[in-house]
Amino acid sequence: KYVDDSFASYKNLFDNAKTDITDADKTRLIESLKKLSNGENIESVVDIEQVIKYFVVHNFVVNGDSYTGNMIHNYYLYEKDGVMSMLPWDYNLAFGTFQSSDATSAVNSAIDSPVSGGDISDRPMIAWIFENEEYTNIYHEYFSQFISEYFDSGKIEKEIAASRLIS
Repeated sequence: KYVDDSFASYKNLFDNAKTDITDADKTRLIESLKKLSNGENIESVVDIEQVIKYFVVHNFVVNGDSYTGNMIHNYYLYEKDGVMSMLPWDYNLAFGTFQSSDATSAVNSAIDSPVSGGDISDRPMIAWIFENEEYTNIYHEYFSQFISEYFDSGKIEKEIAASRLIS
């Protein structure tokens, strides 16, 4: 989330970077976060297709121990040339196993309001999707496509059956 232009305000991001970063890298990332937070030229700072698809699957598996959960953690932000995307990480508590009271609440988790414990505007990497009708429609199209290709088609059942044969 954009705070200001000072490197010190992003100490957690920069101290936990998984690659060597320069001041130019820091400046580029801060500028991208600023544009994202202001809703400016989203397509110039976010890999639209990748991030929407990331959140489709992420929200489908109800991963509350993550960016959309109360603790806002267990995610990787990837930036290249000022364009950001999300990398999946730490899904061991997916499928509603983190803080869901029961299976019914997990199964009925709302796909259009996946943020728990806070305002969606506090999560700029997902907020832009639901703040713009065009991006929300794309999200719904990808969600429908995901369900159709993997579940309605029977593909997931075949994969599960094949994995049982292997183990």
